[in-house]
Amino acid sequence: MPDKYSDNFKNTDNDQTIQFPTSGQPAGAAPPQYSSTQYQGNAQYNDGYQYDPYGSSQNAVNPFEEAYREEHYTQQPQYSQQPQYAQQAQYSQQPQYAQQPQYAQQPQYAQQPQYSQQAMFAQQPAYPQQRVNQSAPKQKKKHKNIVTRIITRILLTVLILFLLLFGIYSCTALSIIKKLDYRETGDRDRADSALRRSYVTSVLIIGTDGRSDDDTGRSDTMILVSINKHTKKICMTSFMRDSYVNIPGHGWDKLNAAYNYGGPELVMDTIENNFYVRIDDYVCINFNSFASIVDSVGGIDIEVSDSEAEAINVILQSEVNELMGDDKMDDMLSSGGKLHLNGKQALAYSRIRYVGNADFERTERQRTVMEKIIKKMRSFKPTYIKKLTNNVMPQLTTNMKTLDLYLLSLRVPFIMKYDFVQVQVPAEDTYYSDNVELYGGIQNVLSVDFDANYDIIKSEVFDD
Repeated sequence: MPDKYSDNFKNTDNDQTIQFPTSGQPAGAAPPQYSSTQYQGNAQYNDGYQYDPYGSSQNAVNPFEEAYREEHYTQQPQYSQQPQYAQQAQYSQQPQYAQQPQYAQQPQYAQQPQYSQQAMFAQQPAYPQQRVNQSAPKQKKKHKNIVTRIITRILLTVLILFLLLFGIYSCTALSIIKKLDYRETGDRDRADSALRRSYVTSVLIIGTDGRSDDDTGRSDTMILVSINKHTKKICMTSFMRDSYVNIPGHGWDKLNAAYNYGGPELVMDTIENNFYVRIDDYVCINFNSFASIVDSVGGIDIEVSDSEAEAINVILQSEVNELMGDDKMDDMLSSGGKLHLNGKQALAYSRIRYVGNADFERTERQRTVMEKIIKKMRSFKPTYIKKLTNNVMPQLTTNMKTLDLYLLSLRVPFIMKYDFVQVQVPAEDTYYSDNVELYGGIQNVLSVDFDANYDIIKSEVFDD
């Protein structure tokens, strides 16, 4: 008898003759037929054999096989007759489960997609890839955050330093401003048609020949300092003291008499009504304060002729040294040349009248001294500020309010870089010399072409 386990043994049974009765079926019911395709996943059926490990006949019932079928095939009544499994078609119709015969007829497994073909493991190469992809942006973001923090700290440091310096500057400026002798503006007789521009700030510098704060005197110097932010220029316009003008309320007289009649307000009104240029603010300087300003900036360097040096010595001996309480022979000059002048010498230089073209050269010397002072102040040396605060400011009188002066002081660092322009009024060829009766005698005056000088002021001071 051939050995059924040998290669020559042939099983004559086929899938049409193999029948396994299933317990629990109704009597007389046909036994289920099983296709060989149900066993394709098992290697022992793939060679065309229908293997019966027990060698049983067609009608034999193997208890182990019976238990196996009850556990693994879809015709088991404990599953097929339970509606909670049989009616869940949404899972059984999924092709990824139906194509696998070992699971296709088992609804309890077909309903669980996580077991089908183990797709979440086979198709999830995303874990390492996601870690790589996510790590790069995190590094960039981290790098970006570090750069942002560094920039923020730098900006914050700069801001703190700026606020600190701004606070120091503001405190210093306000402390200097508070030293000024502030005076309320008196009554004005304004000229409505006077020329003005929003981009030009003008202050009238009035230098009096008063020897003290109580000595009113006359306005020896009248220079309109105009700051033009469009042209980036500082224009210094000198008004000649002998100009024959109409002083409001006092008739025709020399311009320098206006200060004696009504103080700085009348000087501003006289210039407005005759030359049609608007003036709102003034600063008054007397002999003492002028000399203190020059000394506070350490003196000035000026080219002086021999004749001017001789005139300086005369003025020092006759009035300035006595005014300052010094010996008459103090600070004498030996000769002309490029000299370093102190406060008294610069004051005497500004008062020279009889060298050159009389009062015309005198006003030019005054503008030169003022320009030299402003240029020296550009350096902002602490010693300058201290001396100006203590020695000069209490001697200056102004009608400018604290807020206006503070706002102007904020512009000083920029204004100091502006170019200087000098203008003389009346200008050449816009006046003639005349003799008129004044003060009980005949006085020499300058008769002015006001319209021509108005055009000059407009083009030089208010140029845009």
